[in-house]
Amino acid sequence: MLLRAATCLLVFSVLSACVSPPKSANIDTVRSQAQSTPLLDAAAAGNMDQVQALVEADAPINTVAGQGTPLVVAAARGHDRVAWYLLSEGADPNLAAPDGRTPLIAASAEGSQRLVKLLLSAGARVNISGAGGETPVSAAAEAGNLSVVKTLLAAGGNVNIAPGGESLLMRVVRNGDLLMAEVLIAAGADTNFRAQDGTTALSIAREKRHRDIEMLLVQAGAGR
Repeated sequence: MLLRAATCLLVFSVLSACVSPPKSANIDTVRSQAQSTPLLDAAAAGNMDQVQALVEADAPINTVAGQGTPLVVAAARGHDRVAWYLLSEGADPNLAAPDGRTPLIAASAEGSQRLVKLLLSAGARVNISGAGGETPVSAAAEAGNLSVVKTLLAAGGNVNIAPGGESLLMRVVRNGDLLMAEVLIAAGADTNFRAQDGTTALSIAREKRHRDIEMLLVQAGAGR
């Protein structure tokens, strides 16, 4: 009876070890002075076979090189299959490139709805801030990616941000994007935010002669 119990315990220990392998060293964050790495180049090219081969050969997944990280460049190029594979192998969804771009900021600017949803489900922070105060919402809004903006807002994205001292709504108004302005206002954007020089979204709309946006802002309470 004791021999049988000991055998069962040994089998259980072996199975547990198979199910929960020790953490692999290739998911540690590595800072590189190089502009790129073989894995980063393969991810940028969307070469799934090469990416998989390099990862299986223990290439560092979370390397931060001059051009970014493998996950950031995959997201920036819209390579969702590569991004999914890197995430499944331990890529950090919030690790930023040297320029401050995170994978979610890159995907939001690129406009890939599938990538944005994938990164959010993997734990990417929706209000993470990059260089100059850029966030996923601002990256998507300034690129005109309306559906992505809606997805980010539904995930808790903040519209009342002021990268560079100018509100996101002001930037969208400057671009003349009526639909985006409507979405931001509906999500609670401050229509009376003032930059340090006194500029507002309404003054920009009037300066640029965006009459439809001007009317929208006035109806939303701008100038009161």
